[in-house]
Amino acid sequence: MESVWKNQVGISVIIPVYNAQQYLKKCLDSLIQQSFQDFEAVLVNDGSTDDSLKILNEYADKYPEKFKVFTKENGGQSSARNLAFHYISGKYVTFLDSDDYYNSDYLEILYHSAKKNDSDMVISGQNKVDEQGNVLERIEYRKNKKGECILRRLNFSGKLYKTDFLKKHNMRFAEGKIYEDNPFNFVTIGLADNLTVLPYVGYNQIVHPGSTTTKQISEDKLPYKEIEEAIRYVVENQKDTNDKAVFEYTILSFFTYFIFKANKQHMYLDLEGRKSNQEVINHLCEFVLSNLKKYFPGYWKNPYLGIFKNPELQLTQRVGAVIFVFLCRTNLLKKFAKLYYKW
Repeated sequence: MESVWKNQVGISVIIPVYNAQQYLKKCLDSLIQQSFQDFEAVLVNDGSTDDSLKILNEYADKYPEKFKVFTKENGGQSSARNLAFHYISGKYVTFLDSDDYYNSDYLEILYHSAKKNDSDMVISGQNKVDEQGNVLERIEYRKNKKGECILRRLNFSGKLYKTDFLKKHNMRFAEGKIYEDNPFNFVTIGLADNLTVLPYVGYNQIVHPGSTTTKQISEDKLPYKEIEEAIRYVVENQKDTNDKAVFEYTILSFFTYFIFKANKQHMYLDLEGRKSNQEVINHLCEFVLSNLKKYFPGYWKNPYLGIFKNPELQLTQRVGAVIFVFLCRTNLLKKFAKLYYKW
C-alpha cells in the first residue's frame, strides 16, 4: 500500500485504539476542545473487543471533518500507527495514546513553534497523571544558562514532527515490540533540523495498571534490532546530526535507564512481578556494551557527563549516567547488574 503524504491540514493526530472505552471519550474530547482546529485525527481501531469502535464511530459521525476511523485486526499499537501513516494529510504529525489527553492549547503551541522555527521536530514536556488527574510527575524541558537543553525524552508525549521529515527518513515503527518509540525517536531527535525544545507541558499521560509499561518485559519483545539500526542510521548520517555529543549522551542515559530502571520496577505503581529475570539483564548488558564499542568508541569522554554538569537534568539521571559509564569502562556492568537485580 502506498503512503498518502498530502499536506492538506496543519496537523494529523495519530491515535491507535485498543480496548480503551474507559478513557477514550476524555481523549477525544481533548481534541475537540483544542484552540487550534486545523487538524485531523486518524483513529485506528486495533481489533478492540469492548465499545471502543462504537465510541470512535459516534465521534466520527458527529465530527466527520475531524475524525477518520479505520479498523484492523489486532496487531499492536505499532502496526496501528504504521497503518495510519497511509492516511494522514497533515503538514505535521503528532501522536496521542487513547488513554491520554491534551491541554486545550497543546496543538496550537507546538504548531506555531514549528512554523516559526521551520522545525523538523518540536519537543515539549508531559505530565504523568493518575486516573483522577492528579499529577504524579511533571517533566519539563528547561534550558541552561547557555540556552541549551540536554534532556531528550524518547517517548511520543509532547512531540510534533514535520511530515516531510518523517517521509525523508522512511520512519516506521517496530511491530510486535515494546518501547517502539525509542528507536523511532533516536532517529528523529538525532537528525531533526532546527530541533525546537519548549519549556511547555501540555500532554497528560495516564498511568494505570493496564498500560503497556506496567507489564514485565519479555526478551522477545525488546527492540534490540531496531535500536541498533536506529543508532547506526544516525551515526552513518553524522553530517546531518544536529548535535553529536547530545545524541551520544542521550544514548548513554537511555541505556542507563533501560538496564537499571525500566526492567526492574515501575516508577509510579507498586507492582508484583515487574522485575525482569537475570538472563534478560545479561543479554541486555551484552547488547549495550557491544553497541557502545561499535558506535561510540570514546563515550566516556562525552562533554555532558558529570554529576555537577547540566543542573537542568534530574540528579538521578546525572549520577546514573556517570556510574553506568564507570561500570562499562571497568567491565563491571554485568557483575553489578547481577547484584542489583537481587535487591
